[in-house]
Amino acid sequence: RGVVREELDPVLAGDGSGLPHELWSGLSAQQFAEAIAAVQLPPRSPALHALWRRLIGSETVPVSGTDGARFTALRVEALDQSGLIDEVADVLARDPGGDSDPLLLALKARNEIGLGNAERGCEIARGLLARQSELPRPMQADVILITGACAVRRGDTAAAAIQAGLLRELDLGGAGADFLDSVAGGLKPEIPAGIKLSLLDYRIAALGGPPDRTKLIAAASPALLAGLAHDPRVQPDVRLAAGEAAMALNAVPIQDLAPLYRAEGAGGDADTIERAGLFKSAERERTPLKKARLIRAFLDDARRAHLYWPALKLMSGPTQELAPVSEIGWFAETAVEVNLVSGNYEGVRRWAGLTDSPYTANRSAPDPLAHWLALADIADPAQTTHAPQSLAAVETLALYGRFDPAVLHRLVAVLDALDMDVPMTLWDLAGRSPQPAGGHLPDTGVLSELADASQKRQFGRTVLLALRAIGPHGAEGAHMIALGDALRALKRAGLVAEARQLALEGLFGAWPRAVSQ
Repeated sequence: RGVVREELDPVLAGDGSGLPHELWSGLSAQQFAEAIAAVQLPPRSPALHALWRRLIGSETVPVSGTDGARFTALRVEALDQSGLIDEVADVLARDPGGDSDPLLLALKARNEIGLGNAERGCEIARGLLARQSELPRPMQADVILITGACAVRRGDTAAAAIQAGLLRELDLGGAGADFLDSVAGGLKPEIPAGIKLSLLDYRIAALGGPPDRTKLIAAASPALLAGLAHDPRVQPDVRLAAGEAAMALNAVPIQDLAPLYRAEGAGGDADTIERAGLFKSAERERTPLKKARLIRAFLDDARRAHLYWPALKLMSGPTQELAPVSEIGWFAETAVEVNLVSGNYEGVRRWAGLTDSPYTANRSAPDPLAHWLALADIADPAQTTHAPQSLAAVETLALYGRFDPAVLHRLVAVLDALDMDVPMTLWDLAGRSPQPAGGHLPDTGVLSELADASQKRQFGRTVLLALRAIGPHGAEGAHMIALGDALRALKRAGLVAEARQLALEGLFGAWPRAVSQ
């Protein structure tokens, strides 16, 4: 019989990403632009964000019906919205038209200014003045802003004021024209409420002096937050405040917060100063009991700041220095959570098996930590069995009434989507209550499009539709039907590890704890 195209393994890109070469098959240029516009960036799911980062920054064949420059420009805008500013320079450098195409040159100038490379950005912008009319109006506005900023830097305030006037004539909104007028007049710009500042806006405002930290962080776009967090020229307190705000949006890698907490002068408001102090103390402490208490205190503080997941990952190193012994048996569940989020599934199993934990003293009750092994088996891509034995502990706790019916429904949906056997007890207990109605459901047709894309092995389209299916609040905030369909699609597309990680995210927050935290 004839070979169906979807049955063949895809040809992989040569950039080491592990992604297909024809990443965007099934999408036209217009569909590609619309698909990116329809998703919230950065993705709130850590698993999908890591996948999105590989996807949008990889070396791939452009979507059909678009020239290389427009395709690169769309990718650059998506990277910028995601806070992935370092990848922008890499993508622009790889495009052969980067030194001649006016659109790419404008993007390159904006990126250089945003990263603080003013001389290079101004040089590129000067070469664009004669071709400015070839650019889309938003990019014309950016070039005008850059030209005005460059005029301020060389002391030509009259030229800067002229550029502010030209910018107002475009009538595209934003604070750039006001910022230019202020710095040209020797004033410190005020950050208005209700706007989002780009990196370019910030560089212009900073020409008039350091902006107010609280207003700056509140108004900053993901790209600006990432830029502030990564810029060693920025004050440590501003860098840390920006890093935490970026982490709340998933706009910077979790590990990037660690050096910001360690930096001299790290702080800001009282809560941020306290977290930085707890982080450094937890790293430095050598006494196991004190170290465990400091780790728990840091995690409790981070939970109140809505940074619990990244904080768990940050505590991976300090937790690995502790052994599962009875003296700190109360810490066992915290260690399980840290290891689970960090992907150390053997560590989960060691701590969950601590037999002399205070939680296992009452042998007439079910082991209150054994059910965590089920999450480890769900998340661990090395676990290939379709019937994990760890689900027996979940059944036992469910029979004791320790599982909320909504969590049971969600668990059953995840197991079914990952092709894992669902124990009849869990089917039965979940079936006794109505299916939960809460959580994000995408627009009509998105889930069927997702199934179609994954069946056709249209990789990029599958990921973009999975982002829409999961929605703006990550896997934990997705409806169980949307979560299940996203897991099936990722698994069908060969992204088994990502599907399992997404399943963990969808269950982790509501998973029963032995200790109320």
